[in-house]
Amino acid sequence: MVCCLVTCVDAEIFAKPMVLFIGPWSAGKSSIINYLLGVERTGQALKTGDWRLLCEVPSGVSAGVEPTDTQFTVITHGEDHTKVSGTEMASDWAYSSVQKFGQNFLNHFRGIKMASPLLQKIVLVDTPGIIENRKMYERGYPVNDAFQWFIDRADAIYVVFDPAKMEIGNELESLLDQLKGRESQVRFVLNKADTIRKSDLMRVIGQLFWNLSPLLGSSEAPVIYAVSLMTKPFHPGAPTKFLLDQELMFLADLRDTVDKRVENRILFARRHAVRVRNHAKLVDCYLNTYYRHKSIFSSKKKIAEQITEHPGDYSIYEGISTLTNVSRYDLPDPGIYRDFFRLNPLYDFRPLTSTCSYFRGCPLDKLDNAISYDIMQILGQYKKKCKALSGDKDESR
Repeated sequence: MVCCLVTCVDAEIFAKPMVLFIGPWSAGKSSIINYLLGVERTGQALKTGDWRLLCEVPSGVSAGVEPTDTQFTVITHGEDHTKVSGTEMASDWAYSSVQKFGQNFLNHFRGIKMASPLLQKIVLVDTPGIIENRKMYERGYPVNDAFQWFIDRADAIYVVFDPAKMEIGNELESLLDQLKGRESQVRFVLNKADTIRKSDLMRVIGQLFWNLSPLLGSSEAPVIYAVSLMTKPFHPGAPTKFLLDQELMFLADLRDTVDKRVENRILFARRHAVRVRNHAKLVDCYLNTYYRHKSIFSSKKKIAEQITEHPGDYSIYEGISTLTNVSRYDLPDPGIYRDFFRLNPLYDFRPLTSTCSYFRGCPLDKLDNAISYDIMQILGQYKKKCKALSGDKDESR
């Protein structure tokens, strides 16, 4: 079992860079992917509800006229154009952990293989469009958890908006909240920008900036690209030079994702190490509270339930922030641990001190040290080596 887990993690760490596209329904996510892969108006194109493309779909090629972006679609390189079912995808070690979301998720998960120079370097992921009048839980599987799985593994995340639908409702706001902590990898794309009058374009970009700023966890301004990513000519009167410059910046950003693959993978490993450490320390904090309140005559089940159902009454989260180097803001909502302890009784866990020994020390101390020093040292050495290689290339020129 341990070997399987290690292999799965290795498969994720050493995979190609993953580029994730999310956003409201019909914002243009699939259209952007089709444009990047050069498969617009072909049988290999992802279905799209964009009316400008529908008008030009050749005979024999099916076109989506209703919300078609209801699936998580992973597009990878392959010599032949092949569609892979969610069940088959889950048999791949790189995606095996999605099985925890259930069969209904696998019914909305698929892979597509096609020959493309771009896909030789990256993996593209199209995601279900957010429809505000349809709640996430109505899809029949844990949508937010599935999004989080891909967000955690993405090297770059592009949130796509349509100029005609820039309102941010509760469902999209909830999804944007999941991006907190990943601001450096998140970009916003105002697609179909050629449909905006030149005199209104800056105002629309400003409006999107205004809508996004309060929802992001970073003090830095969000990066927004105003583009129209399709081969169809721009609308008459569109600011052609501006849109082309924005497209070049978008493509340069995408290329940068490939260049920073190793750096992102190191940070990916660190994020997971932090989660493991925080989880262990929080469970231990719950456990210590349990032992402090348990007596010989008390019911262990009743005491455990009181603590896990009402952690605020026992200052669990305040205590862990005071006694450890774990920030309260890095911890999941208490409701998540309430559900966790319903499946895994608190009194079945061992204290962290029981894992320590005189000669080997404490595993969690080693993990703390790896997070604070070892992993960051590896990152520093990698950047130093890249800088040296870059200097060598400059001299050779």
